[in-house]
Amino acid sequence: MPCPYLTRLRAAIRLPCLSFLLWLCCNAPAHAQDLAQISAPRFAPRQVLVLYSLGSDASSQWQTLIHKGMNAELANENWRLAPGIYEERLDSVRVGEQPAVAGLETYLQTKYRMVQFDAIITENYLAAQFLSQHPTLFPGVPRYYVNQGRQDWVPADGVNLDVRHDFGKAVAVMLQVTPGLRHIAIVGDASARGQAWIAAIRAAIAPYQDRIKVEFWDHLSQEELWRRTGTLGEGSAIYLLPVYRDELGQRTTPPVMARDLASRSAVPIFTSVESLILPGVVGGYVISGEKVGRTIARILLGRTPDPDGMQAYIFDDAAVQRFGLRNLPGEARILNRPQGVWAQYHWQIIAGLSLIALQAALITALLLAQRSRRASVAALHAERDMLEERVLQRTLELLVANSRLEQQATTDPLTGLGNRRMMTLRLTEELERAQRFGHTLSLLMIDIDHFKRINDGHGHDAGDRAIAAVAQVLRSVTRGMDTAARFGGEEFVLLMPETPLPVALDVAERLRLAAAGLRVECADGQLVSLTISIGVTSNTPQSTAPARREADNLTDLLIRADQALYRAKHGGRDRVEWS
Repeated sequence: MPCPYLTRLRAAIRLPCLSFLLWLCCNAPAHAQDLAQISAPRFAPRQVLVLYSLGSDASSQWQTLIHKGMNAELANENWRLAPGIYEERLDSVRVGEQPAVAGLETYLQTKYRMVQFDAIITENYLAAQFLSQHPTLFPGVPRYYVNQGRQDWVPADGVNLDVRHDFGKAVAVMLQVTPGLRHIAIVGDASARGQAWIAAIRAAIAPYQDRIKVEFWDHLSQEELWRRTGTLGEGSAIYLLPVYRDELGQRTTPPVMARDLASRSAVPIFTSVESLILPGVVGGYVISGEKVGRTIARILLGRTPDPDGMQAYIFDDAAVQRFGLRNLPGEARILNRPQGVWAQYHWQIIAGLSLIALQAALITALLLAQRSRRASVAALHAERDMLEERVLQRTLELLVANSRLEQQATTDPLTGLGNRRMMTLRLTEELERAQRFGHTLSLLMIDIDHFKRINDGHGHDAGDRAIAAVAQVLRSVTRGMDTAARFGGEEFVLLMPETPLPVALDVAERLRLAAAGLRVECADGQLVSLTISIGVTSNTPQSTAPARREADNLTDLLIRADQALYRAKHGGRDRVEWS
């Protein structure tokens, strides 16, 4: 017979359990939906591709300013909102416009085939021209053409954010800061962009024709430009636009032109671009690389950029002081202004005061510690031990650092071989040893044939590859006791201790044949063949030297090897001569 108490207990438990299950079933979907909302990401970061017309920060001051502005704008944002930035640089200044874009479409499609971009941004004219000519590249992605040199252009596939040059302000500020100005020479080139800028300057300068004389130096050779620059005197100024070629087609770059012009000019040079404010260039109302970078950063963040806010008054303090300019605009930014003692050394001052405070605290502690002589002596012993340990540690660190510096000082960074200093030391040591024991040593001087033609025709990168390739061949033929070094430029020296001349000639011939089989790949895909010329000589130890001739020294060996190399060069190259 069931227990009545147990039956009532089961009924009491069953009712609350059924109620809880019913509540759970009714509310479970809502909670599951809330959980999904919590775990789901609130946003996906933007993926943006930026195409730059110029090269890296190391090769372009303009690119450095662009990145400075971008970083300053992005630094104010929450790191969770930071976009995924993909950057590609065409490097048109160093490699030329056509090689910079050759094969670029295939390269970009292959590299970013797995990336879904939210926007594509181009900076400067070459990247904009390339992207506008390839409408099928990343179809459907919004395009922004920044600072591309065509103000009235309305692209069919994107937004034109070109800088609208305000040459009126540029001319006005020149007259404002140079009250005695009576003559302005406008320096430009004959390119389409250069002529468009000059046409805009003509319109901007028209109201001042009765006050100043204006010359346009846009169809001059560099020699004529330098000559005219040297004739300018008081009351004159130069306004420099970006120049890439002279009238004779001679190629240059805007920074090189700015430096050369500043070195020859006795009058102030104003410019239209911030990156051309170099030593000797005043500046003026210019396109600001930092503001262009901030505009790009706003696009990266998905915000509306301001195409009219990319110019500013920027001046170089040294040039302003040199030419006695005054009445600078109040909002002007001054570069390279000398700082006061506090602004320049405030961290050192704070550190010095902190050190003084620390020393005062230590002295106070020592005076208090004199109450217990035994504790004071123990503390001094502990301090001495600690100092000795620090000195020992610092000594070991200095030894390691000196060892690294010694290795760097005797190693050529491009090839990994020894440098001229290391070879001179080794040759001196081996000559002394050869004289002491009566040994014969041989010296090979190697030079890459037509190296200047490789550098001029295919670029310095191809020249570096040629040097590295010959260095690798040298490693393959040297013994453990031999020493190979890059002696300078495309010239190498191979020191072979305890080696007579016939053996050295055989090694030189094997080295020449190995180098003749080298092929160096250039940036444009061409393969360049290499040949080398070798001069060989051996020493005359004191014990075997004729009575009429002293033992060879370092200079004698180098001169004879160089003479043999000279004969090999003038005998047709790709050969071995000995002396």
